[in-house]
Amino acid sequence: MIGLGSHYREMANSCRTRPTREKKVIWKRFESEPFEDGRFQVKVLSKKLIGSAADLFRNAYPEIYGSPHEFVLMPDRYEGLIALEENWEEDGQSKVYCMPAVVELHSERVVAATMLTKMEKNLQVEFTFAATLPEYRLKNIMLNLRVVNWKTALASGAEYLTTFLETWHDITQQWCIKDGWQIAGIFPGNFVRWKKPDQEYRGCTVHCYRFLHNAKEYVTKPEEWSLVPEFRELWEVLERINSKIAKEGRVPPWLEEYLSEEE
Repeated sequence: MIGLGSHYREMANSCRTRPTREKKVIWKRFESEPFEDGRFQVKVLSKKLIGSAADLFRNAYPEIYGSPHEFVLMPDRYEGLIALEENWEEDGQSKVYCMPAVVELHSERVVAATMLTKMEKNLQVEFTFAATLPEYRLKNIMLNLRVVNWKTALASGAEYLTTFLETWHDITQQWCIKDGWQIAGIFPGNFVRWKKPDQEYRGCTVHCYRFLHNAKEYVTKPEEWSLVPEFRELWEVLERINSKIAKEGRVPPWLEEYLSEEE
């Protein structure tokens, strides 16, 4: 046991605690049935799809060039970072990233994909990216991808889900509200973003979260927080908005079914 100093302040008096333990977040394999008259299928990423997946992100999400996530634009970096079908048993445990992909079956082309990121020691999964080729947008192919995305996250062993959303894409913001995410705030300038032809800026992102597996019981309560008045006011506003989201009950039936098994 390593030697540790005393706590600056004794916390966790308003919530449950538990013994420290080994933590694992594991990617489990989920795929959809073929849909749209057998034209598309959601698959786990395989080596033969890497080039197509990188093409997708270069076409649909070029803004991330120069950011910490630019590796999804570069096919030579996929095998070292993302769980792949060919080595799923090992990759599902060791790789940080998982990339469910919508494949157009006749062309074997990735036309949409999401990326999940695990922070294992925190029992956390982040819904990091969703991208669709421009010519395939607004064709309802994202529903099947969202189902697989949620199944993968819910079966991973994570107890805390997070996501960030671009401030220029209100469609994903609407999805999060409908899916029952709680709003954490807006981070101005959170990520470097590319602007053609050779410029960059700092983009702003909306951040959301939700708890699984009774994790909320282990969260400290506001009554033991020490917040200055400005932060206390911010929390009260967020609580009011999040309570409204929770009460409106707009979670899609397919997602509510999966969540009820996990929460």
